[in-house]
Amino acid sequence: MKKVYTPAALQQVLTVEKLYSLHYFAYLKNFSFEGESHDFWELIFCDSGSVRIYDRDRQFLLGQGQAFLHAPGNFHNVRPEKADTNVIVTGFGGKLDILHRCAGKPVELSQAAKHFLRTILSESRKVFASPLNRVYQYEILLREDASEVSVQLIRSCLESLLLTLCESQPSVQQAELRNTVVRQLIAFLDENTDKRLTMQTISYRFGYSPAWLQHIFKAETGQSIIQYFISRKIDKAKRLIAEGDFSVAEISDMLGYDTPQYFSRQFKELTNMTPSAYAESVKETGILE
Repeated sequence: MKKVYTPAALQQVLTVEKLYSLHYFAYLKNFSFEGESHDFWELIFCDSGSVRIYDRDRQFLLGQGQAFLHAPGNFHNVRPEKADTNVIVTGFGGKLDILHRCAGKPVELSQAAKHFLRTILSESRKVFASPLNRVYQYEILLREDASEVSVQLIRSCLESLLLTLCESQPSVQQAELRNTVVRQLIAFLDENTDKRLTMQTISYRFGYSPAWLQHIFKAETGQSIIQYFISRKIDKAKRLIAEGDFSVAEISDMLGYDTPQYFSRQFKELTNMTPSAYAESVKETGILE
């Protein structure tokens, strides 16, 4: 009896059909760009340094190894935070609705995703007639001898890169867990501004590793856990100073600082004012800054 093979249907959850732009920029710190919006997707990857990403009315700091997806129609801009900041930017279109699940937030690229991106760059240098460092690139021109294999490899690697971004997004259950832990963390920090907390203490309290807690907290708030905790301490210090019932030394002790000097130094770092100067400002203006 002749055996019959029954194939499995391979579905496509996304396809890249058009490439609008591909850049590799080495920014100086004073680089400026007026921003833009367009009807195709755009991916920016920070290869080194750091850049501030603007997407509609929101902004994010993108560090080395992180990427950001701008959805079609969103006004966006980029500003380098450091000199010698290198970024890769590519614009593309196709059947890509699934990308909305990972758009609009910084994402860490896996090693596989970085490999796909490097391959895209290396193949592009073989087939594109124009250099990759032009700010305004309204047309991609292929070399007359461009290899069809290289062109398809660019497309395949871009699709694979985007699929890794979609696959790396947490499930609904994971997302709910992260949101719950972050909310509990914020409540815990707000309730313990009189304590001396360390990441080890916080990790022990919640039962998760310091690295994981830092990762989910920064992804949600844009701050590290300790940065947030210090800012809450200083906010409470402002209220206590404004009330005028306690000395700087007493407030320092109430907020769990080892010395008034260290408290004063941290207060000035966050407010650009010493505690005494802040007290005078509140007396004169009646405003908590």
